Amino acid sequence: MKKKLEFPEKFSTEVLEPIISRNVIKNFSQLQSKDRLAIIKDLQQEPAVIKAAELIKEGEVVALPTETVYGLAANALNSRAVKKIFAAKGRPQDNPLIIHIARKSALEKLVSNQLDNNLENLLTEFWPGPLTLIFNKKQLVPDQTSAGLKTVAIRMPSHPLFLAVIEKSGFPLAAPSANTSGYPSPTKAEHVFADLHGKIPLILDGGSCEFGLESTVVDLRKKTAVVLRPGALSREKLAAFLGEEVKIAAPGKLPKNKAAIAPGMKYRHYAPEKKLYVLPVDFTGEELASRINLQQVDRIALITARENKIELSSQFKKLTNKIEIKLLKVFNRQQPAELAHKLFDLLRKLDQDSKVEEIYIESVAGTGIAEALMNRIYKAAAAANDFQPGGEND
Repeated sequence: MKKKLEFPEKFSTEVLEPIISRNVIKNFSQLQSKDRLAIIKDLQQEPAVIKAAELIKEGEVVALPTETVYGLAANALNSRAVKKIFAAKGRPQDNPLIIHIARKSALEKLVSNQLDNNLENLLTEFWPGPLTLIFNKKQLVPDQTSAGLKTVAIRMPSHPLFLAVIEKSGFPLAAPSANTSGYPSPTKAEHVFADLHGKIPLILDGGSCEFGLESTVVDLRKKTAVVLRPGALSREKLAAFLGEEVKIAAPGKLPKNKAAIAPGMKYRHYAPEKKLYVLPVDFTGEELASRINLQQVDRIALITARENKIELSSQFKKLTNKIEIKLLKVFNRQQPAELAHKLFDLLRKLDQDSKVEEIYIESVAGTGIAEALMNRIYKAAAAANDFQPGGEND
């Protein structure tokens, strides 16, 4: 079991919930640009947004909602503020951060790349949204933000509260997930509070995150586009827009001596404290039984698709005579986005459930968000499943 880093409590962490319609948040990215700007302008008068922006200006860190997961934000151009992100999370210093901006024009100060028509069209199509791009950085971006690299990862989130804080503060914001490093990402304000209370001054509660998985990180600097981290925007959508193949970086952890140019490439991520085991799609009772050490475990949680009929198998019934099985049918196989939205919240709840010792989860087949979902599941299970993609020995 992992041990959380000890961190002296410095703050009485405040949780504020700005007044904003959940429908506005959900449909924000589909609105016309002028309508989005009007909402962001109005939100800048919201007391919670004003407080968050003032803390950013003072060099503090605050937790903010995005459409993917909650982010731990600080002024990306203030190296001392950025160091506070790493300290609060217990994040390795060589793991680069993503910079979040509210306007495309902000790129001019941050990156040295020339924005050609193809890139402009891509940004128009997918920003704001869960697409992070790798650029060559300008000197204005401190090494603490880019982990000493000559590149920087940048995206424009589609959550109006995050965008309002960027605009009100006047700074681009560096923001990894707002959780203890390596643990399941936070998709609710309560997840952030559980991990970081006493370590940060403020959390803005924007409700449950829409996607529940992090952004897709893409490197377009070479001839072929490469997905460095699969995420909420599918590789298929990118390929269809670009009119060409989009490759995906090889899974698995990078060697210790090799730099990661994007988050999620090098270190163990998304993992509950309890061991997580991955089962095949529509696994059999025999396959489940072969994975469980009955000498060590008395109680497990089993996450499956609703279509799974494992409870009807004779082997499953035999297992229930020996151990307690908490069967959770929480998603449809044709709707992997449903599990993506719930995954991190579910892992966190099972971590806190005293009646569960180990967690088992059915795989999801397919492309699109299923690819990103399995990336997260394999990484979360890496310590217990070294032979699987994303495992220690891969």
